[in-house]
Amino acid sequence: MMTANDRELLQLFVDDLTDYAIVILDPQGTIRTWNAGARELLGYAEADIVGRRFSELFTKADIVTGQSSAALRDALQWGRHETTCRFVRKDGSRFEARMILRPLSGGRQRFAGYGMIAYEASEAKRAPATEPRSAKVVALHTAARILVVDDDKHVREHAVDELSRLGYSVVSAGSGEEALAVLQREDDIDLLFTDVVMPGALAGRALAAKATELRPGLKVLFASGYFEGALVGRGDLETDVQFLMKPYARRELAQKIEAVLKSTS
Repeated sequence: MMTANDRELLQLFVDDLTDYAIVILDPQGTIRTWNAGARELLGYAEADIVGRRFSELFTKADIVTGQSSAALRDALQWGRHETTCRFVRKDGSRFEARMILRPLSGGRQRFAGYGMIAYEASEAKRAPATEPRSAKVVALHTAARILVVDDDKHVREHAVDELSRLGYSVVSAGSGEEALAVLQREDDIDLLFTDVVMPGALAGRALAAKATELRPGLKVLFASGYFEGALVGRGDLETDVQFLMKPYARRELAQKIEAVLKSTS
């Protein structure tokens, strides 16, 4: 069980983390906390933004169309909302951000607000100017051909770009049905890299089963923004599979892809 000291250390870690904006909203969408990552990403000091509406981070056009309100409603209804959106910094500059929203429960499972994690979607912002040597040498099986499957266009394109930068040959699909058609058409796919939760009958688990039946020996790597244990508990994922949590860094992706390609099962 987490002690008071553990909670204090965790809070210090979250407050000082600069890689990701981690923000708590109250049930009405008012900003309650603002960590170092949020200051770095959006330019507001804590005193400037705490107490203001979450919607103020969006462009005026997106505020008019109700995107922030829709994000909060979806998170509350489905337990999670993940998307690429447009944020506005304090200086007025705009940028694309990857945002995850989750409802939070207080005592007796009472709805207490939302937790938000966000980072800039631009690879140029997130990646260091010079990749660490270890991240470059991890990708050894660069002759491998990888099929990326994700219904989110931005996530799919990001994965394709990252894998291509690592030297892999990559093809992509926006659904399980489309992915199966690729596998039926192309016989040189070495690894299926698929999102777990997708609309339609062929979500990640079902797609993997069909794909490995069609192509015995095909390697499979699952990815999701949900925790692996939660996916297993819901029946969306089997135990003892290869899994990568989103969002992931290029080095994490390279290491995991290589581990799956080298695996014997």
